[in-house]
Amino acid sequence: MEIRTHIRFVVVWRVIIISGIISLIYACSHLDKKPLLLSDIASSGHTPLAISPGFSIKVMGDTLNESYPYLRPGKIFPITGILRVDGKPYRFMGDDSLRISPLAPLSEDTIGWTGKYSFLYPGKGWELKEYNDSLWNEGSGAFGPTKGYYYPAHTLWGSENIYVRRYIKVDNKDVLKNHKVYARYVCDDRIKLYFNGEYVLENGFTYQTKCQCLTDDIINQIVEGDNVLAAYCRNTGGAGLLDFGLYIENKTYADAEPATLKKIDVQATQTQYLFQCGDVELQIGFVSPSLSEKWDMTGWPVGFLSYQVRTENEKEHTVEVVFDVDAEWMFGNRKVNSWVEQDWRFTKSDSLYLAMVAGETTFSCEDNHIILSQKLCVRNENKGVLLIGYEEGQTFQYSGESLRPLWNKDGTREVKELMMSVGNRYQELKAECDKLDYWWNIKAFQAGNKAFAEPMLSDYRDFMSSHRFVSSSDNKLFCFADTLGNVREAYKSFPTLLFFNRIDWMKGLLNPIFAYCEDIHWVKKYPPYDIGLYPIASKQVKQEDCAVEAAANMLMMTTAIVEAEQDFGYADMHWRQLCLWADYLQERMKKMTFTSVGLLDHDDERVKCVLGLMAYRKLVQLKENL
Repeated sequence: MEIRTHIRFVVVWRVIIISGIISLIYACSHLDKKPLLLSDIASSGHTPLAISPGFSIKVMGDTLNESYPYLRPGKIFPITGILRVDGKPYRFMGDDSLRISPLAPLSEDTIGWTGKYSFLYPGKGWELKEYNDSLWNEGSGAFGPTKGYYYPAHTLWGSENIYVRRYIKVDNKDVLKNHKVYARYVCDDRIKLYFNGEYVLENGFTYQTKCQCLTDDIINQIVEGDNVLAAYCRNTGGAGLLDFGLYIENKTYADAEPATLKKIDVQATQTQYLFQCGDVELQIGFVSPSLSEKWDMTGWPVGFLSYQVRTENEKEHTVEVVFDVDAEWMFGNRKVNSWVEQDWRFTKSDSLYLAMVAGETTFSCEDNHIILSQKLCVRNENKGVLLIGYEEGQTFQYSGESLRPLWNKDGTREVKELMMSVGNRYQELKAECDKLDYWWNIKAFQAGNKAFAEPMLSDYRDFMSSHRFVSSSDNKLFCFADTLGNVREAYKSFPTLLFFNRIDWMKGLLNPIFAYCEDIHWVKKYPPYDIGLYPIASKQVKQEDCAVEAAANMLMMTTAIVEAEQDFGYADMHWRQLCLWADYLQERMKKMTFTSVGLLDHDDERVKCVLGLMAYRKLVQLKENL
C-alpha cells in the first residue's frame, strides 16, 4: 500500500508526545546512586499488594492502621494486624474494631424473625416509624423461596414487589455510644432500606451478605423501645429474596494503641512500612512476587506480608504478631477450613487462602474470624511471613473455549502449591525484589524526577493488580482487564510496560485483539474497541466503535513492540490486519476537512489519523530494515 499525504499540520509537538510512547526505551548503566524513598502517597491511595483483579489490596493515602484496606473492586478487606509487645497490643493494620454482633439478626444467624409485610404499595410514609401497619400481613423473615433455595427463607415471596417493616427493640441506648452500627442485608434484585424513616441505602442484587455502616445522624435517631427498619425490594425476574438486620460493632481491639508510622517506601514490586510499637520497631513489607523477573511467576495469584521486629535497647521483649480476618463479613459465609501441610498452617474461606509457618503459630476461628498468631523470638530471628492466595472461581470463555489462567494452564495446579513454593523461598524472593526495586528506582529517577518516578513505579503494580493472564489454545499469552481487549486502556498501559521492558505483557494485550480481528466473523476494516466483559468474550461493551482511535492505537502499539524488540516478526504475523487498518485511516483522511488547525487536540480524529499513519510508515521502514 502506498501512502500519499500532503497535509501539513502544526502538530509537531503532538508527534513528539506519541513518539515518546513509541520509543519509550530508557538506557541506564549507572548504579552508583542510592535509590530515593517514595513516601508521598497520593490521597487516592495505592496498591501495596497485587494478587489478582478480584483480590488486590489497596489503602487510602499512607494509612494502614486508620481504616481497613480494601480490594480493587471497592470491597473492604476486613483484616486487623496486632503486635503485642510484653502483652500490650499495638494495631499496625486495620480499624479499631472488627467484630459485629446482632441487634436484630439475619435469618441465617437465627431461626427467623417476625416482621410486617405487604406485596402492594401501601402508600406514602410506609417507611416511617409512626406509620400504622396493623392491616399488614405478619410473617417470618427472610422472604423468598421457602424450599430448595440456598438461603433460609421462611415466608414465601412470589410477587414483583415487597414492603417489609421490622421492629427492633433497644432497651438501653447507651450501649450504642461510641460504637458503629451496621445494616446487613441480602437481596434479589433491588433494595431500598430505611431506619425510623431515614434513608439508609439503595442497592442491587447480591447473593452474599452486604454490610453498610449507619451514619451518625441515623444512629442518633435510635430510641429506647421500638425502632423500625423498613425495606422495599423489587424482584425483576426469577426468585426473589429479602433479608435484613441490624448489627453493632464489638470493639475487640479497642484497647490496642495505634502503632506510630515512621516511614513508608513505595517501590515497583513492594511497599515497606516502618512502625514504632513502644520499644519495638516493626517493619512490614507487602511483596508482589508475580512482578519478579528472575522466576516465571507471571499471573501467580499469591502475595505475602513479611514482618520483622527490632529493638534498639538490649532489653528482652515478649513479642507476638496477630492477624485477624472476618471471613463472614468478607464472604457472607462462615465456613473456614484449616490444616497443616509441609510445615505451613493453612486456612481457607471461600476463595481466600492464608498461611503461616506452623511452628510457633496458633490458629483459631472465633465468631467466624480467622485468627493467626505467631510468637516472634530469637529462634525465628524475630521475623515471619503471612502468605495470601486467591483463586477466582470463574472460567474465561473465548470463542467457545474455556481458557485457564496462565499459572494453571494444564489444570493440575492448586493455589496452596503456589503458596508453599513462594513461602519456602520468600526471603530469596524478597531479596530479588529488593534488587529489582533498586534498579527500577534508579532508572526512573534517571528518566525523570519524583513526579515521573512515583506514578511509573506504582502503575507497574497497578497493571498486575488489574489484569488476568490467560494461556490461549495455541499457547499464546492473553492479558485481560475486566473489559476484555480494551484498546484505549492497553494504549495507556504501554508507556509503563515499555519502561519495565515487559514486551511479553504488551503482546499479551494485543494478541487477543489480533486473534479476534483475524477470525472470519470479524468483517470490519478497523479493530474493535473491546471484545467483551470478563469472563466472556462475546461482543463489545462500548456501543461506539471509536474506529479511528482503535486503528491508530493498534498501529502505534505494534510499532512500539517492533522498535523495542528490533525484530519485525510480531508485525509480520499480523501484517494483513495492519495494512487494512492503515488503508482505513487513509480513506478517512481523504474524507476529512481541515478548517482550523488551532482547534486540534489529542483526541481529535484528524490527529489520530496522522499519528496512526506515521506509525504505519515507520513499520514500513522497519520492515525493510529489519
